[in-house]
Amino acid sequence: MNVRLAALALACLVAPVAAVTAQDHSAHAAPAEKSAAKLHPLTGVIVDVMTDKGALLVKHDEIPGVMRAMTMMFRVEADVLAKVKKGDAIKAQMGRNDEGKWILRDVQVVTK
Repeated sequence: MNVRLAALALACLVAPVAAVTAQDHSAHAAPAEKSAAKLHPLTGVIVDVMTDKGALLVKHDEIPGVMRAMTMMFRVEADVLAKVKKGDAIKAQMGRNDEGKWILRDVQVVTK
């Protein structure tokens, strides 16, 4: 009987340690891992170039399984702002930055 009680006590001590060891540590991921956010292909037309906000206002097509078609603001790199203009049709990769703001990467003008 004492052996069973000792085994039960040992199991109660080991189980919490095993649970802590097996925890998901994704919340503690390195910054490089966090910035590797999921990107989705986007096609649309630039409605406005918002240089003061470092962003484009884009009327984009539906992104299946992610978002319906709409017009919204996306942050972009400064070099993108310099090479696009209102009315340009674009294709890009849509995602979120580390602050949770919508961004476009790999922006390409497909027609002028």
